[in-house]
Amino acid sequence: MKRVQSLILMLAVAMMAVATTFTGRVIDETGAPVAFANIVVLNPDSAYIAGATTDDAGVFVVECHHDCAIIKVSYLGYQTQYLPTTGDLGTIQLQPEATLLGEVTVKAAMPVHRLTSEGMVTDVENTLLGRVGTAEEVLQNLPGVQKKDDGIEVFGKGSPLIYINGRQLRDNRELEQLKSEDIKSVEVITNPGARYKADVEAVIIIKTKRAQGEGFSFDTQASYYQSQNTDLALGLNWNYRRGGLDIFGSEWYNEDQSFQGDYIALDVAADTIWHLDNRTDSHGHNRSIYSAIGLNYVFNDNHALGFRYDTRHFFRHQMDGTFTADVIADGAFYDHLVNTTRHRTTSNMPHTLNAYYNGRVGKTTIDLNLDYMFYKDRTSQVNDEVSQELDSRVVTSQSLVRNQLLAGKLVLSWNLWGGNFSAGTEVSDTHRNDDYVNPEQVVPTSFTEQREQGYAFFAEYSRGLPFGNVRVGLRNENVTSDYYNQGVRVDEQSRTYHHLFPNVGLSARFGQVQMMLNYAMKIQRPHYWELRGNVSYGNRFAWESGNPLLRPTILNTVSAMAMYRWMNLMVDYKHSRDPIVNVGQEVPGSEATTLITKDNVDHSDKLRVMMVFSPSFGIYQPQWTLGLIKDWIKIPSPTGYISPSKSIFLLQLNNNLRFTPTLTAMASLQLISKGDMENVSITRMGYLLDVSLTKTFFNDRLSVKVAGKNLLNSLDHVHLRYGLRQLYQESHRDSRELEVTIKYKFNAAQSKYRGTGAGQAERERM
Repeated sequence: MKRVQSLILMLAVAMMAVATTFTGRVIDETGAPVAFANIVVLNPDSAYIAGATTDDAGVFVVECHHDCAIIKVSYLGYQTQYLPTTGDLGTIQLQPEATLLGEVTVKAAMPVHRLTSEGMVTDVENTLLGRVGTAEEVLQNLPGVQKKDDGIEVFGKGSPLIYINGRQLRDNRELEQLKSEDIKSVEVITNPGARYKADVEAVIIIKTKRAQGEGFSFDTQASYYQSQNTDLALGLNWNYRRGGLDIFGSEWYNEDQSFQGDYIALDVAADTIWHLDNRTDSHGHNRSIYSAIGLNYVFNDNHALGFRYDTRHFFRHQMDGTFTADVIADGAFYDHLVNTTRHRTTSNMPHTLNAYYNGRVGKTTIDLNLDYMFYKDRTSQVNDEVSQELDSRVVTSQSLVRNQLLAGKLVLSWNLWGGNFSAGTEVSDTHRNDDYVNPEQVVPTSFTEQREQGYAFFAEYSRGLPFGNVRVGLRNENVTSDYYNQGVRVDEQSRTYHHLFPNVGLSARFGQVQMMLNYAMKIQRPHYWELRGNVSYGNRFAWESGNPLLRPTILNTVSAMAMYRWMNLMVDYKHSRDPIVNVGQEVPGSEATTLITKDNVDHSDKLRVMMVFSPSFGIYQPQWTLGLIKDWIKIPSPTGYISPSKSIFLLQLNNNLRFTPTLTAMASLQLISKGDMENVSITRMGYLLDVSLTKTFFNDRLSVKVAGKNLLNSLDHVHLRYGLRQLYQESHRDSRELEVTIKYKFNAAQSKYRGTGAGQAERERM
């Protein structure tokens, strides 16, 4: 009898030990998937048993080894649902909290930040960020994101890849075309997982609100920019939707004019002590039309496919400049030079095509992207150099750059062991030609070609924990690079790489405290223009060139983030092997001529620390940021090692106000202290002040924005040290301007396009 009782007890324990698996998919009131929704399994006493979060597709899987009574589904801003414990819960639709629908709540709402194992997600909808104007202004108001002259930068990570609804951004001007009130959320990924190429250090994913209704819709924009020059931007986005069919397109006209004035002092300590006082003025003028067209078809919740084609035609693409130099040799006057340069670029229309398929077959989620890109630039330059004491010369050159890319990426995902497992592959084939001809042979003529084939395999697993989320991934990248000069393969400059790149991330939440810790191995491959073999002529004392012998940089990065209420701390430490730096070398046979190029050094270490404070005071919502930049590196030179000595401090004050539901204002002040990065020193404090006022009409269909940019007309002051050669530069750009932008939208349904693109990093290198 005791044996029978023991057997029954063992069977009961075994039955209790068998895990029950619960699956389902969470969507919002519009049918869009809800990522990072909280799934909690409770026992009959409402005690926590197990938990998970939904993935990007809104899918979750959670296992229960105990007596499971109820499942709780919750997401900030939506009503919590309690469901009975059945194996497959199907599709769960959440409804917004009624209290969040009122205008009063929206006025005072703060942006809601959630840490993940890769970065941070910010809810923009129903917050003041939804009223700041454009996507660009939304990004610069996010913790850790900064606006730079050449675009957006993530603190400590550099320029990110940016996606809008799964489509990679190819022109940063799209950020100015996307209205902030159309944005649902923004995810800033500071530790990209294995599905991203190993040279991607930051990713920004923008998700827009899902538009309702069918038929034809469009939105238009007209922007006027007045500085020393006048710029214009005129655009039309259109969309036709019927059932699962979505046809869309864009037409944008841009006229951009630019001015830059520089003072450059070049000192060379050779057998003769040379000093050059240079002043340059350059004017650029570009006119272009950007066009895009695409088709998207959603069969059902499990299958969607589509394609998108982009191109740009330049009517004018030119740069003219004047360069004057006074040359001093051993303290005595040597020469006075006047250089007049004319650049003319004729580009064939670049072609970019993306096709994608998103699907779910059984328990497998499929994400397939195919990309093709081709463009060709032909540039002619005339440099008319007049010398007061020596022979004058005219240096002409013609360059032709051709780029072609074929890429594909496949990601498969499964719910596994209470989490999500994904695996896939990415392949790319690139071909670049750099032809440079100087008929006078002042600098060498060259014909170089780079062919590169790469393939990668990756796997990643993530799952929810009672206190957060954990993610581990591994990526294997293999690259074969062949370098040709005059049609002959150069073995020394042709290389093959095989690398494994691990990454791990952990996020946790304890009450109002959120924390994240990440480790990742990354790689920075030289841009193709950095690998070119040709030499560009500035004047007889300054040349510039690439370096075909550059090696890629291997990085080991540890980053951490902590968040408590409206306070955020970010720390990023990076150890680099073979970092690439700027160097200045003597041109063989001419000690007075400096060749500015690139080279590898042994190693470097970088520390980035940022504190962000984002309190809220009714209609006033500021964001105050303090940052620290510290580099450790030794750059060899003829006079010994060059190392940075002073840290750089940052201060950014963003101030957003919403006076009424239709009237908002923004003022942003950025300050950067004197200090050193690598062999570059900032010799004077830099500053940038932007202000804007936005008013909407007719239920937000019409908006008018008036803005002032760089109102203090700040300059850049930098000092580059090359040992025996020193370069000091002051730069003034035509960036203080007045902007007036008018936007109008009619039945503005947005595209459902889900393509994510392939070969992103190769496009960036090109």
